[in-house]
Amino acid sequence: MKASQLGIQIEREMPADADNLATAWLLRGGFMYRHAAGIYSFAPLMERVKRKIALIIEEEIEAAGGAQITLPILQSAEIWRDTGRWAIYEHEKLMFTLKDRRGRQFGLAPTAEETACELAKHLIKSASQLPLILFQQNTKFRDERRPRSGLLRGREFVMMDAYSFDLNEAGLDVAYTAMSRAFHRIFGRIGLRYNVVQADSGAIGGSASEEFMAISDSGEDTLLFCDGYAANLELASSLVPPASSFQDGEMAIVDTPNCRSIADVATLLKTAPSSVLKTVILDVIRHNGVSQVAFLIRGDCEANLLKLTNHFGALEVVMATPEKVEALCGCPPGFVGPIGFPKGIEVVADDSLAGMTSVVAGCNQVDRHAICVKPGRDFMLPDTHDFRLARVGETAPSGGVLQACRGIEVGHIFKLGLKYSQALKAGVMDDSQTFRHFQMGCYGIGTTRALATIVDQNCSEAGITWPIQIAPFHVHILPLGEHLAGAAKDLAAKLGVAGVESMIDDRRGTPGVKLKDSDILGFPFRIVLGRDYDKGLIELLNRADGTVSKVVPDEAVTIVAEHLRATTFSN
Repeated sequence: MKASQLGIQIEREMPADADNLATAWLLRGGFMYRHAAGIYSFAPLMERVKRKIALIIEEEIEAAGGAQITLPILQSAEIWRDTGRWAIYEHEKLMFTLKDRRGRQFGLAPTAEETACELAKHLIKSASQLPLILFQQNTKFRDERRPRSGLLRGREFVMMDAYSFDLNEAGLDVAYTAMSRAFHRIFGRIGLRYNVVQADSGAIGGSASEEFMAISDSGEDTLLFCDGYAANLELASSLVPPASSFQDGEMAIVDTPNCRSIADVATLLKTAPSSVLKTVILDVIRHNGVSQVAFLIRGDCEANLLKLTNHFGALEVVMATPEKVEALCGCPPGFVGPIGFPKGIEVVADDSLAGMTSVVAGCNQVDRHAICVKPGRDFMLPDTHDFRLARVGETAPSGGVLQACRGIEVGHIFKLGLKYSQALKAGVMDDSQTFRHFQMGCYGIGTTRALATIVDQNCSEAGITWPIQIAPFHVHILPLGEHLAGAAKDLAAKLGVAGVESMIDDRRGTPGVKLKDSDILGFPFRIVLGRDYDKGLIELLNRADGTVSKVVPDEAVTIVAEHLRATTFSN
């Protein structure tokens, strides 16, 4: 193909408004254009990359037993209300919503579990039709509060979402394993470097949640990992570090003037922060309103609000305002504690308090704390759970020491179980004529996010180096002179016969400008037809390793074709 047919427009300078290097190169190279915050138009070269990634995804999901479908982007609010998710997305303000001329409410789909289950309900009438895997690659929308990082956190994006339907949990396990393997093949084929980590299911719900994370400093997620363990920070666990107990004795109330923090209290009483009990008042936000809960945790630990949200099955859990705390407890937040606590409020506690025999605690009096407080004697300690935020340097469940890195989520797989099929009354009769709701799995890949992540992992201050399997073209042919146009066309034809895609740069411009543009576009190979062509030689650049060689045209065709085959077969 000729460059003049592709509308290539390359900026001379890096864009000032790009917040990461990958986005900057995609904008400068004219691969995409910003339409509005978090919304981009794809130019022809970018569309070629997206289609190649989408085709690889399609091939592997179909090989795993998936059948491709198309689900509506404009979805009725009613089906979302049936599963309880309309309220969740409404609370988080993530869904674009609208009404039709009759006043019926709709949303632009951020995901498609409801409509996939609805379609399966119509398609599957007998247990003999199970298992079934349906998938699509479609546009999704999320009204992000702060769109950023280009395609990594956009308001419009392309996503592959697949859904498995089985009669029982054993069948779901088989589908989950098959889709996990398909994801590994997909990311291997498109050239992504990634890890699999334990993760939270979020608003989608379900269990056995795993994320495919590309390691990158541009990532928004923090991952904690060591040998044998990796998890998103929002779900990560660690062994509770040893604590120091306060001295034993009878409980007493002591003055602690202006000691509003754990550190202040520990310093005044000459004890360790781990011997101070922290009490936090939380707002638990549910569909039907907001309630307050008291949360107890060791003073040297921090609450993981997502774990608490999941524990309560809430829309969100947040810290109560100081005004609300004072109205409830009669004191500012720094002096709240289980001693003299108002009756009737629910109390939850973290595992870090298990086994502690004597602590310092708030007593709901300004400038005063209780010492020698014994759980079970001076206040009732409820059953404890893991609500603590794991930290770097702590011991993982596997026994290793936790380290941290940043990551980009490119894929996510869940076992949904009966969450949607029960709500939508979707299922079939089994052999015993008992109605069984579908056991569902959900499997998602951000197609456009994966594209941006590939650029992130394959760019530098010098430009992009596209992996050959998903590059817009494999070879950029530069004829430096109109008299070489015919030779460039012949070379492109030979490359095409060998299965190599090439672009002839027939645009007007000086050789220096075209060579600079070639560096910005970043195709895996560049062939220059210049002054040595009269000697039968062309210049071949392998961008991956930076090697430049003078070869005859047929040898260049062989080198590129063999490299393409080797890369394709190795993945």
